[in-house]
Amino acid sequence: MTEEYDKNVFIKTSIADIISKDPLIAVPNTATVEELLKVLHKHSLTSCPVVNPDTGRNRVIGFVDTNDVLALLAKLTKNVDRQTSDLRLISIGFLSSSVANIMDLSKKDQFTVVLEEQSMFEVMKVYAKGVHRVALLSVFSDIDDIVSQSCVVSFIASNVSVLGSLANKKIEDLLDHLVHQSELVTTSSSELVIRSFQKMNDAGVTAVPVLDHENGSIVGTLSINDLSSINEENIDLLLQSTEKFISRNVFIDQNKHKPAYPIILGVKDTFKDAIEMLAKFKIHRVWIVDRNRKPISILSLTDVCKILTEPPTELAS
Repeated sequence: MTEEYDKNVFIKTSIADIISKDPLIAVPNTATVEELLKVLHKHSLTSCPVVNPDTGRNRVIGFVDTNDVLALLAKLTKNVDRQTSDLRLISIGFLSSSVANIMDLSKKDQFTVVLEEQSMFEVMKVYAKGVHRVALLSVFSDIDDIVSQSCVVSFIASNVSVLGSLANKKIEDLLDHLVHQSELVTTSSSELVIRSFQKMNDAGVTAVPVLDHENGSIVGTLSINDLSSINEENIDLLLQSTEKFISRNVFIDQNKHKPAYPIILGVKDTFKDAIEMLAKFKIHRVWIVDRNRKPISILSLTDVCKILTEPPTELAS
């Protein structure tokens, strides 16, 4: 007899029960992109609220994230090659742009507001739709906190026992509900990293597996969060190969968002393994690979929330 998935723990747990209510980290709309990136890197964030100091209340007027930064970078560097002087010139416009000018430049700054008495299950349903951030509304109708994706996946991982037999489903059983290999966006280790970032922007993805240029096996992950360590002094790194860029050489600070190696699972690993990996490494995705370490799919937090809020019939048994 198989154990059934019991979603009551997610339904009965309110947001107020799990969030830490840390001070809200925000940037003024007058901040530059370089100042924004410093804030994101320091606090290991992918996005943050934007406030208008002129209002006197610091009320949140919107959000800005690394998708917006990527959209600006792709736009300014469309014709850049290895001529560093060109990149130096462009970097002035890139790093000096104001947050006000790039808010929602990517058209991906979709967010939903919730009240602290709402349930975790409701938040999971929001993330299942592909929304990237959920904001907590205070009693004064101000945005008081962010219910982060890391917070959600940590809660799911700490309650993985309630998933019943669903937790032990093999990744191979989930593949029909994940991105197909033919739709997976990848980049080569030998590709200029600026071209890899442009490919991500064009495809509308937040990360790509970096493949060995000879055998196609995965050697790393390039994510939009890697942009948070870029500043005027190291802008030339964008003209390196993707492999060199992600190798964390001495000219760039270690990216706090991810480990130095790709997080992968095989088709014989389980749904539970994926959830625990996401929580342990505080990442938004794991790559699914074949026996030759070649990526065949991806399992993201969005996928986890979708499976848990709308379990496919064939996975429920």
